[in-house]
Amino acid sequence: MSRERSVVAQLRDALLALIKERGLGLGDKLPSEERLTEEFGVSRPTLREALQMLEQDGVLRTEHGRGRFIMAGAALQIDRPITTFESVTDMVEGFGYTTTTRLLGAAEIDADKEVAAGLHCEVGTRVLRIERLRSESGRPILYTLDYIKVETVGNAAATLDWSTSIVQILRRRGVGPVASTAAVSATLLPAEAVRTWKIADFGPVLLVTETCFTADGLPVLFAKDYHHGKYFTFSFARR
Repeated sequence: MSRERSVVAQLRDALLALIKERGLGLGDKLPSEERLTEEFGVSRPTLREALQMLEQDGVLRTEHGRGRFIMAGAALQIDRPITTFESVTDMVEGFGYTTTTRLLGAAEIDADKEVAAGLHCEVGTRVLRIERLRSESGRPILYTLDYIKVETVGNAAATLDWSTSIVQILRRRGVGPVASTAAVSATLLPAEAVRTWKIADFGPVLLVTETCFTADGLPVLFAKDYHHGKYFTFSFARR
């Protein structure tokens, strides 16, 4: 497993594998937190974050004083649930891609109406705009635009390596996002990006626009991720 991929995301997948391997079904009880922390060698807070993700996916339910039990969502579990929050780095690796990231630009700009709404700030607020292109075996598969308020990173903005995971960078600064509100739409790459960076034959994309929040509810990242329609398929369960 990649070092870059968050421990919580890895643990979520490991817990799903455990449920499947042991044949646990609707109504069955999950092993206790004590047993799981020993089995996976993780801290209890980390385990609880992963368990919370599975509760949000409808895989588990908690009964206070009794433990956690398998829900119908375990039978409906899907490979890449679009309702699960994860960094772009984790998501790409989850699809099995080994990508290279090209940093196209990182510059301070004034927030326009869309970005200001996404970051819950005033129009004109100084934000850092980070433009990147991820490729797999030389083929562009993901174009991203990320916006962070300059005050969030301060003077460190010029020295940070924005070609790496932005979520990990924010976590190291103590403002790591843990959840987001998102909208999904089918579209094409922005014409300016295609023209400027000569991104040919990208085709239809799935655009995920999201605002990412810390555990305290602070909006720290506004992102627009353009996923190549040929390489990414997201699923969801209906209950």
